[in-house]
Amino acid sequence: MSLSDPYSIASRALVVWYGLFQAGHLALNARYQFVPFADRPPLPFTPPTEGWLPQTIAFGSGMAVADLFNAALSLLLVVGYFRRASWVGWLGTVTLTISVYAALAFTWGAVAAGAPALGLSYLWLNIAMIPIVVLFVAWSYWVTSRKLG
Repeated sequence: MSLSDPYSIASRALVVWYGLFQAGHLALNARYQFVPFADRPPLPFTPPTEGWLPQTIAFGSGMAVADLFNAALSLLLVVGYFRRASWVGWLGTVTLTISVYAALAFTWGAVAAGAPALGLSYLWLNIAMIPIVVLFVAWSYWVTSRKLG
């Protein structure tokens, strides 16, 4: 059970986790994006003590649009991975890079805004990203060693 094999049980579990994470992302982002702006629920993250500034909300909303598209592509990736499609190598590289970058940008932005992004209220999000970072590293190895199509 090694991550050096892209189709080992551990590798498949990471891809399934990524798919579940992105399915949740797709549902939450779609719910948020397709509601009129005035009726949108508050962001589901603990804000800084002074609240979310309008530019932070705009930045987060822009990221959510990009995440919405990335989540849909990620679900396509998961299907292609299990079908061993020849194009999964490049699509996984794109979607995983966007996912890791978005997580880093979101965390950095939340910390810069004064939100407790490294604290307990964000722990569920930060812990959920750990397997995705592991998958990103493993995927990079699989692609560079030509173990994926």
